[in-house]
Amino acid sequence: MNSTTTPASEPYADPAPTGTGVRGNDRLLLGIIMGVLTFWLFAQTTLNIAPDMQKDLGLGTSLMNIAVAVTALFSGIFIVFIGGLADRIGRVRIVMIGFVLSIIGSLLIGFAPEGALAVYFLLPGRALQGLSGACIMPASLALVKTFWTVKLASARSACGLSALGAVRGSARYLAAS
Repeated sequence: MNSTTTPASEPYADPAPTGTGVRGNDRLLLGIIMGVLTFWLFAQTTLNIAPDMQKDLGLGTSLMNIAVAVTALFSGIFIVFIGGLADRIGRVRIVMIGFVLSIIGSLLIGFAPEGALAVYFLLPGRALQGLSGACIMPASLALVKTFWTVKLASARSACGLSALGAVRGSARYLAAS
């Protein structure tokens, strides 16, 4: 058997390298959950305030709809690739990169000027938020699975609730369209 295969006796073995020296604890779990929830709160806020943003920035309806949708587009395109990258270079590193991308994206959106220049802040900011979601979601779930196998059911519930919020917000937007 080569090093990339999993023995039949271990169908759920973690393919990530072991011995990283990082040990999970309840504080780290709480930090990951709070970070994921904060990410979704900031990312989903645009759905609720899009009409006000459109008015304040002087943008057209179609451009604002693109700004709302680009986050899900970038997240969906890159989630599998970045999840695999997290397995190779480190899940904690990818989660931290995701949080930094989310902050940068939120700052771009927050500092978007009124008028024609708004699109050059808004769309890249939303794209960065989508990339941050592609970093945060698979890597944080893999961290929870790796370090808290005993507490996996409660951790999945917490992450599932944050994902439910995202689906609910998206469904609300699609229903309004």
